[in-house]
Amino acid sequence: MKKAIIILLLFSVFNIKVTGADTVSRQLPRVTFGAEWGYVATFFSYHSYNYFSTEGYRMSEKHGAFGIGSNGEVNLHIGYNLNHHWNIALYAGFTGLMNIHNAVPVSIRATRYFGNLPEADRWLAFIDLGSGISIKRQPQELATAKLGAGYRISLSRDTKLDFIAAVRLTHTHPQIIDEGDLITLEWTNRNSALLAAVSVGMSLTF
Repeated sequence: MKKAIIILLLFSVFNIKVTGADTVSRQLPRVTFGAEWGYVATFFSYHSYNYFSTEGYRMSEKHGAFGIGSNGEVNLHIGYNLNHHWNIALYAGFTGLMNIHNAVPVSIRATRYFGNLPEADRWLAFIDLGSGISIKRQPQELATAKLGAGYRISLSRDTKLDFIAAVRLTHTHPQIIDEGDLITLEWTNRNSALLAAVSVGMSLTF
C-alpha cells in the first residue's frame, strides 16, 4: 500500500511538471520576427586617412570632432527564444552614417528580459555585434557594436512592442575626396572612421 501511494505521488509530481512545461512552452513562442526603426545621433567622429593625391603626393590626415549627425535606421529581425529571459536574433537593415555614406548592417543581438512572466510588461537589456556593407562607389566592410536597454509592452501573447535606447560604435571606410576628385581604393592606404552615437527607437516583435 505504501509503495502504491509513493508511486502515485511520484506520478502526480511528474504530471504536474510535464503539464507546467507544456503551459510554459505554449506561453513562449520559440521563433520571433519583426521590425525595428529609430533615430541615430552621432556625437563624435574620428577620421584617419593615408592616400596618394591626384598629383601623386602621399597625404596623411587624422582628425576628430564633436558634433551631431542625424540619421534614420530600419531593421528586420528573426530570432529564437532560448527561455523566458534570453533571445538570440539576427538583424539586417538600412542605416545612414552621418554624411559619409549609407550602409546595410547585419548583426547578432542577445537580449535579456527581466521578470518571470513573458506575457507581462518588463525591462530588457541587449548587446549587439555585427558587420555590414557600405553603400558607395567602391563598397567596403564595416563593423558595429551596440549596448542598450529598453522596456517591453506585451500587446498580446505573440505581439510585443519595445521602446529602446542604445550607445553604439561603428568603424567604417569613407570615400576620400581630394580637390573635388574621388580617390579610388587603389590609391588609398587607409580610409578609416570611428563613429560614436546614441540611438532611440521602437521594435515590433511577433
